[in-house]
Amino acid sequence: MPFKGLLEKASVVSTSGSYDARCVPLKTSSADNKNYMDANINLLFVSTSVADELVLTSLLAEKAGGANVRVFAVTSAKAFYDALYSETRYQIIVVDERQRWSSWRDITMACAKNRPNALQVLLVEPKRHDRLDSSLDAEVTTVYPRSSAGFVALARLVGKLDAQERSFSLRHEPGDAEETAVDEPNGEERERLVYAVSHDLQDPLQLARRYADILNEDHLGELGDSGSKVLGHLQFNLARTQEMLDELLDFSRLQNAEPDCQLVDFNDLLDEAVELYKVTLDEIGGSVSRQHRLPTLMVDRRQFQRVFQNLIGNAIKFRSERPLHVTARAQRVRSEWRIGIKDNGIGISDEDTKRIFGMFERAGSVEDYPGTGMGLAICKRIIHNHGGNIWVRSSLGSGSVFIFSVPQAEEAVDMTAG
Repeated sequence: MPFKGLLEKASVVSTSGSYDARCVPLKTSSADNKNYMDANINLLFVSTSVADELVLTSLLAEKAGGANVRVFAVTSAKAFYDALYSETRYQIIVVDERQRWSSWRDITMACAKNRPNALQVLLVEPKRHDRLDSSLDAEVTTVYPRSSAGFVALARLVGKLDAQERSFSLRHEPGDAEETAVDEPNGEERERLVYAVSHDLQDPLQLARRYADILNEDHLGELGDSGSKVLGHLQFNLARTQEMLDELLDFSRLQNAEPDCQLVDFNDLLDEAVELYKVTLDEIGGSVSRQHRLPTLMVDRRQFQRVFQNLIGNAIKFRSERPLHVTARAQRVRSEWRIGIKDNGIGISDEDTKRIFGMFERAGSVEDYPGTGMGLAICKRIIHNHGGNIWVRSSLGSGSVFIFSVPQAEEAVDMTAG
């Protein structure tokens, strides 16, 4: 989980509606009563089982990342409508599809009408994808299986929503140290958030891509020319979003990845990158050369293989009308080696030379230069993991030189002059 307090117990207060339609609060301590007042999240659980309520509250305590949650469980029509028309603000409404007194669709529509700002979650039988399909036109935000995995996912969702609520809290003064600690996560927490977001978005994105593929395979003739064009744009952008999420996951995994260092000949890495782009280089009449032999350094081979591939690939992508020529060189500066990859491409403006190393930043439009804008951010992360740095010297129309440094002990380097 990406939020502070991951290993701490959540503060969960439960209020249960009995089967005779009376909303009877559970016995609570004075500390619990304080939680009633201070809860960030009120969750209305339209349940059919006390056991499910106990499972949910238990998992909220374990998995919600320190969330302060109050659960209102209702099990009858009267208890549901009493809760729905009350003055309590519910951020999340969880509906079990197995209701005896009404259909889940009528319940979710009533919630959408009276609680339009609440996030609605439908619990369904595991492995019943027809339920998922039929719920897409209802006022349901997301669907989870009624299983351990589904309850765990729900608890994590509550934790994320609670973090958002705390970030908008007006209870603390701006200078409150605790507020700063909670609402302004450090770099590690932001990295966890990046990973969680990129990981959790995979399932809905895959679902959207499947539906687009179904339209393309089974209903393309019914769409007409304009509909087919719209579908083509949709599939293109879904594929691009998938690439961006994959790159974002790779980027986040590099945060805590300990480099598997070994002696690596950088000449081999350059040759492998050239071989990867050989067909493209032949087509455009481009060439890659080295000014002299590159060093052999203690690095993570797989990671630096990616650095060379990204830098050579960018040189190809951002080439000018002149025949492309890329030159690699190396120089030892005190306790580090500096590797330069120079091209004669379109160049980069001064204001873009720092920005392009950020996530999803790019020097040109996606229409003119396809890609995710994550390549240089990943290069920067890899090089930082090895204690180095990366920068660029460039001017528009004159090409660019990307330079990265790799700190090395004297005895760890073997460079063969040539």
